[in-house]
Amino acid sequence: MLVGKTYAPILYARSAEIKALSALPDTTKDLIFPLIVGRPWQNAKNLSKTWENIKGALGNRRFGLDLDPFKRHSNGRQPAASEFDALFDPADGHKAYFDELKNIHGAIPTLQVYPEGNISKQIENAAQLDRGLILRIQYNITPDPISLAKIVLRSISDISIFVDLGWSNDLLSREAWASSIISSLSEEEIETELVICGSSFPDAFRRLARDERRADERVIFDNLVRRHNSKVITYGDWASTRPPRLPTPMGSIPHRIDLPNTREWICFRQEGAETFQEIAVRAINDYAWPSDLKIWGTYQISATAEGVPDSIKGQTTAAAVRVNIHLHQQAHFGSAGDFSDRDEPFTDDL
Repeated sequence: MLVGKTYAPILYARSAEIKALSALPDTTKDLIFPLIVGRPWQNAKNLSKTWENIKGALGNRRFGLDLDPFKRHSNGRQPAASEFDALFDPADGHKAYFDELKNIHGAIPTLQVYPEGNISKQIENAAQLDRGLILRIQYNITPDPISLAKIVLRSISDISIFVDLGWSNDLLSREAWASSIISSLSEEEIETELVICGSSFPDAFRRLARDERRADERVIFDNLVRRHNSKVITYGDWASTRPPRLPTPMGSIPHRIDLPNTREWICFRQEGAETFQEIAVRAINDYAWPSDLKIWGTYQISATAEGVPDSIKGQTTAAAVRVNIHLHQQAHFGSAGDFSDRDEPFTDDL
């Protein structure tokens, strides 16, 4: 399922991420295989709204579909909450989840790893669905990951394994864990599609007008590729995002525009009473500004600097801009030439 793909990010089905994905050039979408962590769409009546928005972003392209346990038992008022909770039912090998996937074009199931998950029955359900299967091995979450991976590899041929280091301010400390899994899988005489992913996107930037932070995801990936050069490994990450968390009182949050590069993030933080427009002006005048990159995210920053209505007015749109640029750059990492969006008209329906 990863043939022809250069990048396999994990994306939560939140408005910023799906907007960023939707606004990519088609040529970039063709290079990406996203593992989308499904959840009820904010304020939507039914869960189907999530699937509609994903299809709107990806068209008929394939994607992995996992479930976000953070949104389980949310006690939401809309039917979407109970519809979502029903997908966690482990009965008959998560039959409810696999039945839901039948109606979601292009969605590839992700093994639901719980103590009561009934792995063998899920593999049987995946075989009947006949779209392949994803095993997401999560740091400090997936029990006995190596034994589980070997069982799955011996049971189904069309399998992709995502080794997910999770989110951490010290992601490099988890590299050895990922390396041990790759080493163990190398013992199996079975060809394996393998993705290494995780997130080191900062949970706080320094109180500087301009701050630059290294993306440890690329460091880990490069190290693992060198160490395990007999394995084909696909790069993945969390698309410059962090895991969901409960709202906490934080007072006034300074405006911020982030500019991703392939190996670092540059943060332009509000100084004093600066507006988003003034911050955007600083961003496009910075030496790191990619003047030849013509995609939705860079258009949005330029439009904000020019005072165009309906450009960046809040952090949700600013996050979508960051994710959009990050996805595009990682999909084309190491490629020569200009991968800007020259042929598709620019529209903004956010």
